[in-house]
Amino acid sequence: MVGAILAVTLARHGQAGNDDTTAGRYRIAAEAAVRSQAVAWVTSQVGRNIIVACDAVVCSDLAEHGFPAGNLNVLQPTAPDPYGSILVLSTADVRSQFGSKLASVYAPEVIASFGTGTDRIDVRVIAQDGVTAFRAALRADLQARKTSGALLLQNRRIAVTPAARSELASGQVDVRLGTTIAFLAGQRPLDIVAFGSLAPGASPGVPLRFAYLAESDTAAHMSGSAYVQSLVGLLHSQIPPYVPLSIQTVRIDGQPVLRIEFAAPSPTGLLRS
Repeated sequence: MVGAILAVTLARHGQAGNDDTTAGRYRIAAEAAVRSQAVAWVTSQVGRNIIVACDAVVCSDLAEHGFPAGNLNVLQPTAPDPYGSILVLSTADVRSQFGSKLASVYAPEVIASFGTGTDRIDVRVIAQDGVTAFRAALRADLQARKTSGALLLQNRRIAVTPAARSELASGQVDVRLGTTIAFLAGQRPLDIVAFGSLAPGASPGVPLRFAYLAESDTAAHMSGSAYVQSLVGLLHSQIPPYVPLSIQTVRIDGQPVLRIEFAAPSPTGLLRS
């Protein structure tokens, strides 16, 4: 009897050990999956001139996936704050290091977020001059984008869908996009199909960084291919910060459109400079 009880007890302990090992593997895999999503977003969406603060593991992954190593600020455990960078990737370790001040003081705006719970990784914009100045800059930029959008809507060379019209009027469109559209419209008539962005879990009010333009316009009196080539040529003639991150043909509801994409994060103050 004693031998039988001992055998059952050992078997249960062995099963518990296996369960713990399996659970640990799942946790590691889940954490790695979220980290992979965040790294993929940063490497595809963030400008290569942006300084990014991150923990050692995330910074290593970003460098391995092609983000410039010189623009990665590895947050040492003794770092008092993430200042000196433009963005910070808020992992569990970074949140533990800076506590509630990370969101309330150092980096109040989220431009993308991945995962949930302790595995969550937020891509946050750092308030270089403090939260008060940061919030004031956001409010001023929103008003400037509304003014710019209203002017674009008065331009008879620009056709706009109802949804895109609403987004321009409410200041939701990145200022670089608005300025670029005004420049293009000075050279060619435009048909704005939509605006958009790739910003999962972003804070309310983060500007839309993509514009989708029709690839033909009868008012241009050009073939579709010549019209697109002319737009692309004009876009390539731009200088920073108005150089798009990417320009490519995609489809919306089966319709080919030219997508103009600007890098994250959206800058503030361009219309006042």
